[in-house]
Amino acid sequence: MRTKQIDMVSGPLIRNIFRFSVPIMLADLLEVFFNSADAMIVGRFSGASSLAAVGAASPALVLFTWSLSGLALGANVLASQLIGEGKKDQIEKAVHTAMWIAAVCGTLVSCFGVLAAPVILKWMGVPPDIMSLSALYMRIYFLCCLPIAVFSFGAALMRASGNSRTPTVYLGIAGALNVILNMFFVIVLHMDVAGVAIASVISQTLSAVLIVASLLKDEGSLRLEPSRLRCEKDCAKEIFRIGVPSALQNSLFMFTNIAVQTSINSFGTTAVAANSAANAVEEYVYIALEGFTQASVTFTGQNAGAGNYSRIRHILITTALFAGIFGALIGCGGYAGGPFFLSFFTTEKEVMETGMIRLAIVTRFLFLNGVMDCFVASIRGMGYSLLPTVITMTGIMGFRILYIMTWFQSHHTLDTLYLCFPLSWLITLAAQAVLWIIVYRKITHHA
Repeated sequence: MRTKQIDMVSGPLIRNIFRFSVPIMLADLLEVFFNSADAMIVGRFSGASSLAAVGAASPALVLFTWSLSGLALGANVLASQLIGEGKKDQIEKAVHTAMWIAAVCGTLVSCFGVLAAPVILKWMGVPPDIMSLSALYMRIYFLCCLPIAVFSFGAALMRASGNSRTPTVYLGIAGALNVILNMFFVIVLHMDVAGVAIASVISQTLSAVLIVASLLKDEGSLRLEPSRLRCEKDCAKEIFRIGVPSALQNSLFMFTNIAVQTSINSFGTTAVAANSAANAVEEYVYIALEGFTQASVTFTGQNAGAGNYSRIRHILITTALFAGIFGALIGCGGYAGGPFFLSFFTTEKEVMETGMIRLAIVTRFLFLNGVMDCFVASIRGMGYSLLPTVITMTGIMGFRILYIMTWFQSHHTLDTLYLCFPLSWLITLAAQAVLWIIVYRKITHHA
């Protein structure tokens, strides 16, 4: 497989970061389209109840799928550092260990989710009138977890080598199939939420097959040989050392979002549908941020492996600055065009008006999350993953739950509830910035 890999340890930094980040942004766009196509089509062709059912199930689904993506970050950091060090034999071991972990963890999460879906939804307090639809959607969608894990780990390995284009192409192919199948299953066959869930399973499976086929044909150190799939203890230990805290952080983000979703559920089906539509719009804003986060961890990982510590500081400044600027511009644009964007998901006036509340309070300030993630990614690229997770647990999970249990209880409005997002990002960003300075001084002192 011939690819134009990016030189991360030398050359023009800004241009290389953009070359790496833009394909990831496109990939995230397509991945978000997987999810928003579900909400968009059932919202327009099956009604507000179906839209609410998909939206109510989504936080729990994202909790598990983001956990798998967070675990894949361990493979990205390990491979990045080994590539920077030029250790070909170790890279090959890391590839086969990573894909073995993906297969095992993806299978376990799929099985757990299919069995536990009704219990999870009941715990979240999903309104009774949409409970059966949500459970059906969730159980089918959980079958995506195995292909999502395989694709996430495969894409993480490719991006570690500087190849961010190939995963984007594969997501584009799978994304197109997802939209076509969504329309066919829902509009033609009238399968409602089951149709969009089945479409997601088929399209995600295709993306996993494509990424595996690409690794099987690779002519370099990323070549995958099925006979060599096994768990190498040292590689697995390092992947889990970096990946587990990252997965935990992703889980905490979504765990607190589930707590928020549970609070939203208390406002009724209209609020649930509105939050689902607004959140779908918001995810497109985050696309501009995730590419720079991935650039931060991968560029930092390779330069840390190569011992090029002075470049790490410039990587952080560049990625955080771009995440802040692009996030603010696109976030404000998402709010300004809110009625237009929400109309893709629903035509009900009350749902659209309620959705604008989230766009005003959360979406416009999403850039704070992007900047914070760049700091966290840089720290992980330097080989430290547990400490930023502890700070995230305190700043995101701790603050939001405390906020919901105290201030929100005495000011029970959607406006008050949504304020917990920007406040928690700001507090955690300040703490992560202090941690970055400490970690950077530590690795440069020992260099």
